[in-house]
Amino acid sequence: MPHSWEIVQQQASSVLIAIVAPPVGVSVDWALSFSNMQKPPIFDIIRLTGLPWDVARTQAAVQCLNGGYQWLFFVDSDVLCPADTIPRLISHRLPIVSGLYHQRFPTWTGITGDYLPCMFNEAAEADGKLVKQAIADYKPGSMVEAAYVPGGCLLVHRTVFERMTQSGIKRFFEWTLQVDSEPPGAGRSEDFEFCFKARQLGFKCLVDTSIIATHETGAQVGAKGLLPKL
Repeated sequence: MPHSWEIVQQQASSVLIAIVAPPVGVSVDWALSFSNMQKPPIFDIIRLTGLPWDVARTQAAVQCLNGGYQWLFFVDSDVLCPADTIPRLISHRLPIVSGLYHQRFPTWTGITGDYLPCMFNEAAEADGKLVKQAIADYKPGSMVEAAYVPGGCLLVHRTVFERMTQSGIKRFFEWTLQVDSEPPGAGRSEDFEFCFKARQLGFKCLVDTSIIATHETGAQVGAKGLLPKL
């Protein structure tokens, strides 16, 4: 039977693992990857499917708060994470920290397409419009602060959601990206909107670039670009 201090340590690492998946389910590769992932002594799993992405992630956050978990870990159904992802992210004791994965589809520059890292900053163009720029120039294995980190391999401490609630924010994740907006593409995806709201409250968003996950498509996208499935 664990001693009281051991129980306190276990509770401090309690995590709700939220799988965000479409109704069609997951691949065999993803299922094997998830089954091999290390989980802390206290954890539960919630699968959210058939919901808009922002609703699914907000529901997971509410369940994290109501269930008394210290951490919420998002793993999307197209992201294959290293086995030790969760304990390594928790070990940083940071409010918002993500593993690194790359875009599912290339960003074309001229005749070539690059699968850029899914971590972004904002920069102002000549007309003052803010545009998102992928952070491609970083030291591999380092911790990188970003304006926006993706939700597919993301660990969030409950204090972020508590602070948002205290500030009157009810929809922690909200899809504001509009196809027919002016200027075109204005707004943010639900995970980027979460990052924006969190940064407004003083939180930083970081990426542990030593944790490299695979973004799954018909093939697989990793640090070396698009690779065929074997």
